Amino acid sequence: MAGSVTISHYTIGNVRRINFSVVADAAAATIPDTVLPKFQGRLLALHTNPGATAPTANYDITLIDGDGLDRLQSVGLNRHTTSSEQVPVVYTSTSVNPPVSVDETLTLTFANNAVNSAIIVGNLYYLLGGA
Repeated sequence: MAGSVTISHYTIGNVRRINFSVVADAAAATIPDTVLPKFQGRLLALHTNPGATAPTANYDITLIDGDGLDRLQSVGLNRHTTSSEQVPVVYTSTSVNPPVSVDETLTLTFANNAVNSAIIVGNLYYLLGGA
């Protein structure tokens, strides 16, 4: 079975949540890159939860923009194989959350997983508003 990523979008007042459910390929452990639906606001936090078939320790999640930059500011790197984790998304050495403009294309990527059929569930939280 090919790897898959399912995206859902939820509203919680002015805070929005993009949920992603991932199943790695059954034979090659790969996960497809996935373009997120367009949104606008400020990134707040990344939450990840490994599933019953846990991914490789220190797997990586990035949110790549049109310039090839990780909009998660590297907080999605080296995720835990068995524990849920939540981290704020802020510019390094600041408390400023990165803005996202509605005209940007952002691609969710996963790397460094070697477990066939690994499961990852996660949420990307953002504050609705002008970027």
